[in-house]
Amino acid sequence: MHRLDHIVLGSHTLQEGADFVKNKLGLSLSEIGYHQDMGTHNRVIKISDNIYLEVIAIDPDSKTPQNPRWFNLDNKKQQAKLKISPQIIGYVIENNNPDMLNLYAPFFEASRGDYHWEFAFPKSDNNLIDNKLIESGLVPSLIKWKSKKPVSEMADNYFHLEKFQIELTQSQMEYKSYFDFLGNVEKLEYKVKDQSDIISIKDYPKLSVFIRDIKNNRIITL
Repeated sequence: MHRLDHIVLGSHTLQEGADFVKNKLGLSLSEIGYHQDMGTHNRVIKISDNIYLEVIAIDPDSKTPQNPRWFNLDNKKQQAKLKISPQIIGYVIENNNPDMLNLYAPFFEASRGDYHWEFAFPKSDNNLIDNKLIESGLVPSLIKWKSKKPVSEMADNYFHLEKFQIELTQSQMEYKSYFDFLGNVEKLEYKVKDQSDIISIKDYPKLSVFIRDIKNNRIITL
């Protein structure tokens, strides 16, 4: 099973994303962190012992990076969606299957403050993944920590990640061959939606996070 490192919520501005999560969870997120080489900034919050939620946005005060930003943040369609509302746009795993590396670009070094890691994007020059699949956020990015993990230093709270869900329409089951290859990911579940119940097909596939608020005995959905 692949270990889920963190889940990514994208936002048009970091403040919008932080406010969105705070209104949902009732707790403030971390201070701002900066990814200078990527031209992004983030705030984070722990949602299980070893898993955190990252709110990320393009940093308007940064220089435009030489390479594409992670999580498809340069994509105009992605930004149009994020202007409507912050939403889950991806997830990051610690890979335990060497065969998967053929589906990814080479690892590169990244950092935020004292934290250092290696990161790999999925690529589409293969028979299993295409750009549409990548842009949907369904293909995880890979991470290898070179420093301590930030989640180990995040404040404890009363949240527990129940599940991370990918919801597909029946017509999107073409992606099943990729998910079969990927194998099990910690906390990740798949659900097929009856298309007769769908108002707008453009909203799918849909990534959702279900967090248990132990203190108030409720489930919060992002």
